Amino acid sequence: MTEVEAVGAFGALLLASVGVGEGLRRIGWRSESTRRVVHMLVGLSTAAAPFWFDRPRGVALLAVVFVAGNAVANGRGWLPGVHGISRRSWGTVVFPLALLAALVLCWGPLGTHVWAMQVAFAVLALADPAASWVGTRMRQPGRYRVGEAEKSVAGSLAFAVIAFGVVSSWLLTVGLGAPASVVLAAASVAVLATLAEALGRSGWDNLWIVLAALVALVWWEGGPDATVGWGALAAASGFAWATWRVGALDLSGALAGALLAWALVALGGMAWAAPALSFFVLSSAWSRVGRSRKARAAAATQKGSRRDVAQVMANGGAGLAALAMTVFVPSEVWYWVFVASFAAAAADTWGTEIGTWAGGQTRRLGIGSRVAPGTSGGMSLAGTLGVVAGAASVVLPAVWLSPAVGIGSGAVLVGVGVGAAVLDSLLGATLQARYRLPDGSLTERSEVDGAALPLAVGVRWLDNDGVNAVCTVSAALGGWVAWGWLG
Repeated sequence: MTEVEAVGAFGALLLASVGVGEGLRRIGWRSESTRRVVHMLVGLSTAAAPFWFDRPRGVALLAVVFVAGNAVANGRGWLPGVHGISRRSWGTVVFPLALLAALVLCWGPLGTHVWAMQVAFAVLALADPAASWVGTRMRQPGRYRVGEAEKSVAGSLAFAVIAFGVVSSWLLTVGLGAPASVVLAAASVAVLATLAEALGRSGWDNLWIVLAALVALVWWEGGPDATVGWGALAAASGFAWATWRVGALDLSGALAGALLAWALVALGGMAWAAPALSFFVLSSAWSRVGRSRKARAAAATQKGSRRDVAQVMANGGAGLAALAMTVFVPSEVWYWVFVASFAAAAADTWGTEIGTWAGGQTRRLGIGSRVAPGTSGGMSLAGTLGVVAGAASVVLPAVWLSPAVGIGSGAVLVGVGVGAAVLDSLLGATLQARYRLPDGSLTERSEVDGAALPLAVGVRWLDNDGVNAVCTVSAALGGWVAWGWLG
C-alpha cells in the first residue's frame, strides 16, 4: 500500500468511526453515549496507525485535517453524535492535537518510541470513556470537584484500573519487560494519567492524558531503578495529601503538585528537587507571615492563599515541562530552564509577600502613581529586595548541588529571575484585568457574590495567573538563552 493509499484508507476508517456515532444517535442513543463510542473507535484506530504507515508524515497530515475540520464542526454544531453534548468541550479538536504532539515526541525528530505512542492512545481510547460511563451510571459515585469541574471517585478509579490493565497487557503481550518491571510501568501510567484526567477540563484531558502516559512510558523504557520508581509514586501521593491537609493547596492544586512531585523524584533527583522545594516551602512560609497586615491587599486579590491548579501550573508548569523534556531529549539546557523558571516564580512571590508585609512607599511600575502595598504592578524598596532574595533562594541550591550551574552562571540565572519578575510587575500594572467595586475601589476579582463587576483596567482575558505564567515562561526562555551563551 502506498502512502497516498494509506492516508485515504485510514482517513476513511476515521470517518467511518464518526459515522457510527451519527448512526447510533439516529436510532435513539444520547450524544454522551455516542461520543464515548466514537472516542473509543478513533482512539483504537490511532493506536493502530503505525501498522498502516511506515513513517509519520501521512498521520500528521490527517491530524491537521481533523483539527481544522473538528474545529469548524464543533463551532457550528455539526455532527451531533460527538458535538451534541450539553457541556462545552473542545475534545474532538484536542484529540488530533495530542496526536501531533505524540508524533513529534515519539515518531519524529525527537526520538523513536512508537510503541509508547500506541499504548498512550490505547489508554486514552479505553480508560477515558470508561471513567465517564462509570461516573454517570453509578448512583453514588462519590462526587468531588476539581476547580469548576465535577469528577467522581468511581470514575477516577475505573480510569486507573483500566489504564493499568491496558499497559500491563500490552507490555506483557509483546514482551517488553519482566513482570515486576511491567507492574511499575503500569502503575506509573495509571497514576499519572488518572491525575491528568482529573485535572483536564473542556476536552483538554485528551492532551494531558497522552502526555502523562508518554512521559511515564519513555521514562520506564530507560530502565529506572525500581526503588526510585515506587518512591516517586509514594512522593506524589504524600505531597498531594500533605499540602491539601495543611491548606497550602486546594484539591486541584494538590493533584497538580503530585505530578510535579513524581517528576522531581523519578526524573530529576535532589539537584532538581531542592530548588523547587525551596520555592514552595519558603514562599508558603512568607505567605503566612504578617497575615493581619496583608489582609487589605489579600481582599483585593483574585484568589486566597490556598493555591489551585492554575496557580500551581502558572508557577511550576514551565519547570514541569523542562523536567518532562529530559525524558525525550536529555540535555543540560533543561536544568537551566527549570532553575530560571522557579527563580522567577520565587522572585515574584517573595517580592509580593515581603513588599506587602513591610509596607512603605509603593509605586505602580511604568506609571509612577502611588498604590497600596500588595497591589499588582506595584514596586517598593522592600519588595524589590524580596525579588532578588527570592530568585537567589532558588538558584543557591542549584549552584550547591549541580555541577551544571556555577557561581557565575548562577548569578546570571538570578538576574533572569529578577528580570522576569519585573516583567510580571509591568504586566500587572498595565494589562492585567482589574474590576471596579461598587465603592469605586479596584479588585482582581471579576465578580462579587455572584454579580459580575465592570472591567476598569487592563484586558479581561489576562488575570493574575496569566501574568504569572508569562513571568515563568519568559524566565524559562531566558534560561535557555543563558545556557546557549554560557553553557
